[in-house]
Amino acid sequence: MPLSILRIEKILHDYLQEKFPNKKIVEILEVTSLTKGWQTELYSFIYKYQQEKFEYEEELILRIYPGNLSQKIVQKEYKILEHLHELGYPVPKTFSLEQDSSFFGHSFIIMERISGEDMGEEFFNYVKNRDLVGLEKSILSIMNKLFVQLHSLKWQEGMLSSILNFEYGINNYWIEKLEQLEKTIEKDQLNELYPILEWLKENSTQVTPILSIVHGDFHPHNIMKSEDGLVYVIDWTDATIGDFREDLGWTLMLTEAYTGKEVRDLVLKSYESFRGSKVGNLEYFEVASALRRLRDIILLFKEGSEKAGIREEAIQQIKYNITHFENIVNFVKEKTRKPIPQIEKFVQSVLISLE
Repeated sequence: MPLSILRIEKILHDYLQEKFPNKKIVEILEVTSLTKGWQTELYSFIYKYQQEKFEYEEELILRIYPGNLSQKIVQKEYKILEHLHELGYPVPKTFSLEQDSSFFGHSFIIMERISGEDMGEEFFNYVKNRDLVGLEKSILSIMNKLFVQLHSLKWQEGMLSSILNFEYGINNYWIEKLEQLEKTIEKDQLNELYPILEWLKENSTQVTPILSIVHGDFHPHNIMKSEDGLVYVIDWTDATIGDFREDLGWTLMLTEAYTGKEVRDLVLKSYESFRGSKVGNLEYFEVASALRRLRDIILLFKEGSEKAGIREEAIQQIKYNITHFENIVNFVKEKTRKPIPQIEKFVQSVLISLE
């Protein structure tokens, strides 16, 4: 059951007073829900306090993580944000990490609020108006500069390697990753996905891993543009070490599912322009990304939001955008040339439930 704004305000007041006793709270103001995504609840608020006779005011974000793995996820994201900020990559500053669930029922982070808007609505306005020239010059130039910059960071040095816990051998990266994926599919009883997994296994020898930091969900809604024109990348829940093409493939797969192939091709063209080279074997990574998306959606409908580690409202978001689910299924059929009747049957059952 969602907490009321007044309840959140009271909990924040008590928590911050306990966490930072040297800061005398004046007020917690303007608690506002900003929740949009699948995995976390977001609230903005103003923190007013006194310290050494001076009064301060900070605009902050409360990010609450639902799901069974919340403690592990929140700790990882906090450390990633902290370290990327130290490296000079544009992410919000972190303020506090709390894994005690007694406050909000789940782990949470408090971080800097970026006053501004994410770039998602602007992106879709360009697409809606078929202004692809404007899209490339504005949104994509910002997005892909940040994307390439991320994939160029030296993850082997310093803390990032241990924070992101690279768990596969470089030489056997795809073999080990697909073995782990198969165990997950078996554990969750997602038999519908086996034909796609088999295709990935059959074609894995074509792919030599090129490792980097992977954001895991890089798209315009996760790029914030502040009121002073600066940009920040948010939502590092799915960050890991992996092949940079997994990251790019995910972005291209989502783009094509929601907006079509023409915009997908434009995103790739822009990325390759900033990278300075063509990117090979992308079809493989787009199919792998489609498998990941289908796994998330099917598990969400079968097991519910809590087990999937996703907010309950995400089910309604998927139902509202059910066309993208169908588009991903058609994309996989076209690329793999494998029948996936169980997934198609599942899509039809979801469509019937919406009638």
